[in-house]
Amino acid sequence: MKNLKGSIVKFGSEFVRVSSHRAGKVNLAGIFNGRIYYKAIPEDQVVEAYDEWYAHWSKSETYMCM
Repeated sequence: MKNLKGSIVKFGSEFVRVSSHRAGKVNLAGIFNGRIYYKAIPEDQVVEAYDEWYAHWSKSETYMCM
């Protein structure tokens, strides 16, 4: 799989950003705050989901107030 570092992915029902990708494992952090929430997750458990996240984000109240 290509290097996912910096990608927005879906892990379970959460949207998170890949903060590190090494040896088939990823660390997952918050999209805006950068806090690492999950470490050493196998890369096959995450799915790239930028378009899905952006569609959800662009309908949020926070986005509408920008």
